[in-house]
Amino acid sequence: MIRLVPQPQIIKEKGGFCKSNEMICVKNMSFTNKDAYRIVADEKITIYAGDERGFFYAQKTIKQLNALYGESIPRCEIEDCPVFSYRGFMLDCARHMIDFDEIKKFIDLASDLKLNKFHWHLSDDQGFRIELETIPELTEKGSVRNGDNFGSMCKSDKPYGGYYTKKQIAEIVEYCKERYIDVIPEIDIPGHSSAILHVFPELSCKKEPVEVKMRQGIYKDNFCIGNADTFEFIKKLLDELCDMFPYEYFHIGGDEAPNDYREDCPLCNNALKENGLKNFNELQCVFSNKISDYLKTKGKKAIVWNDILKGKKLDSDIVIQRWMDKKNLAPEYANRGSKVIISDFSPYYFDYPYGMYPLQKVYSYNPLGNKVLDKNGRKNIIGTEAPMWTEFVDNPQRLEYMLVPRWFAFAENSWTEQKNKDYPSFKEATQLLTNSMTDFNVAPLCDWDMPKLKRLSDTASFFNKFLKK
Repeated sequence: MIRLVPQPQIIKEKGGFCKSNEMICVKNMSFTNKDAYRIVADEKITIYAGDERGFFYAQKTIKQLNALYGESIPRCEIEDCPVFSYRGFMLDCARHMIDFDEIKKFIDLASDLKLNKFHWHLSDDQGFRIELETIPELTEKGSVRNGDNFGSMCKSDKPYGGYYTKKQIAEIVEYCKERYIDVIPEIDIPGHSSAILHVFPELSCKKEPVEVKMRQGIYKDNFCIGNADTFEFIKKLLDELCDMFPYEYFHIGGDEAPNDYREDCPLCNNALKENGLKNFNELQCVFSNKISDYLKTKGKKAIVWNDILKGKKLDSDIVIQRWMDKKNLAPEYANRGSKVIISDFSPYYFDYPYGMYPLQKVYSYNPLGNKVLDKNGRKNIIGTEAPMWTEFVDNPQRLEYMLVPRWFAFAENSWTEQKNKDYPSFKEATQLLTNSMTDFNVAPLCDWDMPKLKRLSDTASFFNKFLKK
């Protein structure tokens, strides 16, 4: 059986082999999905698609066949089209920056696995990582913290800083464009904003000095969402950022934004009354709706984390990214007709060890399996995304170990219909493909489905044991 990753929807084997060095591309407008393609590998190879993206993915399939079989590939017919239009991967470069060339390595791998959205997390409590011309002091001061205190795995008393230049960002955007990958920046607001408020403390509720944080956590320092100056600042920030990232989506965070300081904030309380709202969760929705409306003037759609749904005032055209949602507010949002991305903490948070989210658990997950989803809701799940947070990942070897091979399982969940999945054959194909990845620190086979960790605290000992620098 021909086994690829991600597995195409239909493969018909004809027996025998054919040379893959001669390909003919035929444009066929009956392909309504731009990612769809058909390969007929016989005396020669003919590729049918309705768009350049389809031809691109077909060539990725042939590249993988070459990796598995050599220059002569099995004679076959392949018909393929992804389950989801949104197939994303997130790299957190706020906590620890990922080397520029390392980002490119992962973009190449993502492209080979037919992923098409790069969610680039560039601002958080621990640093702001973008060069700005209009607000240069934010780059200069917000990109540096006094050290690392992320537990025993990432601890240092030396200042930590850095950012990506506009030239580097433009290069990454172009590099992704050549591989049919959209770059989606994330500026987390109103919470996880300590690095920005360190430079502009007057935009917080308490208007007191804020330090760039040195460890993970949920902090009470947030943008004051009742202050008109906050919105004007964000508009100025977005004006420059939207020019740097020319794609459809812009992520504005919205998660883990405590209301503690809002309770005693005159501006937030006044905004609550003026808008006739019941609580500060509703006010955060109204605040995010305003940002979304401004992004529309830039031709963008806003994405927010599912935490914001607690306010129940979010505009229905804002896309929700679900990560931890015990009350199933995101599936209900999808049922009502709004768009949702599935990034469930379990098992798609690959910064957690294989003992928590082994390869088989990732592979077996069904993004459409939530029982709250109705028929309409399932149609509104536009895709999936695997986040990689870097509180405990400060070097390329650790990053690569955590993502490879779990990215392979995630990619198949994003592309392949559930009925066409088979874990033993997937694992065998993944092993063959990763054996040739000499430039990646691939997790050894014995770790892919390691025994379950008994406690979350075992994570530290896991990292210390397996992921020495």
